[in-house]
Amino acid sequence: MKKERVYRRLSWDGWYALARDYYEEHGDLLVPSNYKTKKGYRLGRWIERQRAMYNGILGAPICGERQAALERIGMVWRLEERLKWHVWMDMVKAYHERYHNLAVPTDYVTKDGHRLGYWIKEQRKKRKAGRMPEGQIQDLDQYGMIWSCYEKNSWFDWYELAQKYHREHGDLLVPSEYTAAGGERLGLWIAVQRERYLGKRKRKPLTLEQIEALERMDMVWTASGLREEKWNRMYHWVEEYALQNGKLPLWPEIKAPDGRSMNGWISTQRTSLSRGKISAERENKLMKLGIYAFGKKPAS
Repeated sequence: MKKERVYRRLSWDGWYALARDYYEEHGDLLVPSNYKTKKGYRLGRWIERQRAMYNGILGAPICGERQAALERIGMVWRLEERLKWHVWMDMVKAYHERYHNLAVPTDYVTKDGHRLGYWIKEQRKKRKAGRMPEGQIQDLDQYGMIWSCYEKNSWFDWYELAQKYHREHGDLLVPSEYTAAGGERLGLWIAVQRERYLGKRKRKPLTLEQIEALERMDMVWTASGLREEKWNRMYHWVEEYALQNGKLPLWPEIKAPDGRSMNGWISTQRTSLSRGKISAERENKLMKLGIYAFGKKPAS
């Protein structure tokens, strides 16, 4: 029988009492994020929430009285202050010994509940801002620290990821937020290749071989070309749905293969038709599918 999940709610004072009990037992308030009390209260999550409020990441700032109360039982407000540098480096060493790299996913948490992935991300920010001592940089470099996502793979490695995406989706219309299975931000890489092709942001130009390699996968270089390609693909998916089902995908919401809403797209086209902001070519194509401006019905 499936166990029913019970959500427990406590007042702030109730949670504070649990935090005080933890402090009295352990001598600190370095509560692992996955820590639960014997009765199942997720104290680790609550402590993280207080930190997030203190650091302006979540909700309203924590009031001074509560801040002082937590500090009396050893609250540490910033992640890096929770543990000394050499302790984090021990975790780095252990990760490297196991995985033979330091490509730590941002959401990676150690067995002890320490957010090593987030900590690694913070070190990148520190170095970029010029706030990282040279000795700490060297400590991380000895384990192959990846300071930028572009150091992770060569251009050919990224190209292979693009090939895989093309095989699975039939195009290179990679959403900017798309991340590959290994954590590689392929969507961002594709966007950078467009900038290199167009000479934006003083990017290093692509070689002719790189351009030809991407164009073999139907790479779309310009924003206008990208919009046109996306419109045509959605039109094709809506057309295919109508042929298979004998109706347009109007309700309930139907998702296209790229995650966009088909009925949302149809509504947008009808709005454009109503405002006269659509080309004659597109208008004719839409009419063939039975998509008209709002308030207009096809002639019987």
